[in-house]
Amino acid sequence: GSYSGGSSSEEDVRTASVQHPHRHHHHHHHCGRRLAILGLVVSPLAFATAAAYLHRGRGGVTMAEMYGFPGTTYPGIRDAYAQCGGEGRPQPYTDRLHVNFLLMTMDDIPFPEIWLEFFKGAPPGSFGAYVHCAHYELCAANLRESGLDSVFQMVPTVYNEWCVDLLSPMLQMLRIALQHVPEGLEAKFAFLSPDHLPIKPFRTIQLELGKHPGASDFCIYPYYYWNTVKNVSDVYSVTTAQWSVLSRQDAETLLDRMPAPSVDVPITVAEVENYSWEDFNAYHCIDEAAVLTTIFGLLHNDSQPTFFPGIGRINTATNIQEQGCCRSWVMMTPGAAVIGRTVDQKIKSLAALDGDSELALVLAELLTTPDSVVVGPETHCESGCEVIWVIEKLGPVGLRILRRSSFLFARKIARNASLPGFAAALFDD
Repeated sequence: GSYSGGSSSEEDVRTASVQHPHRHHHHHHHCGRRLAILGLVVSPLAFATAAAYLHRGRGGVTMAEMYGFPGTTYPGIRDAYAQCGGEGRPQPYTDRLHVNFLLMTMDDIPFPEIWLEFFKGAPPGSFGAYVHCAHYELCAANLRESGLDSVFQMVPTVYNEWCVDLLSPMLQMLRIALQHVPEGLEAKFAFLSPDHLPIKPFRTIQLELGKHPGASDFCIYPYYYWNTVKNVSDVYSVTTAQWSVLSRQDAETLLDRMPAPSVDVPITVAEVENYSWEDFNAYHCIDEAAVLTTIFGLLHNDSQPTFFPGIGRINTATNIQEQGCCRSWVMMTPGAAVIGRTVDQKIKSLAALDGDSELALVLAELLTTPDSVVVGPETHCESGCEVIWVIEKLGPVGLRILRRSSFLFARKIARNASLPGFAAALFDD
């Protein structure tokens, strides 16, 4: 059955589904599952000796020299830019990309002052910002009070239930956003959660996403997490983090192939290559499985790696943890890999499975930075505990780490996080 569960923090209870208030987090957090092998569960003190090496990494000392990582110098071969080249969708660079921010929430958007500062850097007509709220009236009041109603346009609420169907709100925002893209502009559409924040200036995000305007960006889980067809070997629905960035072409394809969302009932996902959703062993929720598969089809694991236009080659080698193009820094770790081990053992066992990952190195740097606090509460314990990393505090050094990373967004940011100077550090050109 579907992988389900969630942490029971105050934030997760706040975002419980409108249909099922007892369910946890409106936006599940498996994005880190593809990074399961990369997580580093360490205390800042225990990691102090590693800190010097990590920070010296840009000078040529690699994590390999300390822990036997098969990687290269930071940020490594498989950094967040690993597959952001738009392969197979050659389209000229644009510096006028229309960027659309599509955010799902229950009843508000945290850190309104940060979002308002961020959008001050966006010229009129250069972006769209849309929000789907489970509780429409309460959300409207909260957005008015915070001033975010000047930036985010609310869309009519459709069916939304964690894991059962968060695809409907995504399609609802996408449909409305597409109608409002100015004539003659290329456009992209980024899906976000309420615990996301942008960590680059608007113009940087616009130019980065404008490098390959025809290509979408998906953060792809390791292949052993993909949904498989029941009783059929070597046919996969490639699962990804739900925080994708879609090109206009792929957004239109997705909307064409999916039924329109309904207010009262969950969506019936379109068949793909004559398979219905029920034909899959569904290890993931549909917002993680149906988007890429509906646009590009299934992966047939024969002798050749599958090529998806704009994404590039998708490989089923067991040792590849990081594929696709990850625009959000987000991190989860399986508890079994880290519980009850010394720091050195943890890092060695995790490092053996993958090389220097920018996702892991950003986490390690934040953990070893005295002015920042990142915590790893356990979640999903009914199916083997995972650790989800949550940013609770960022000081000047922590902010610099995020600014110089290649990521455009970060999550999870705790609702009560201490973020002094965030906008000045991250959005000033």
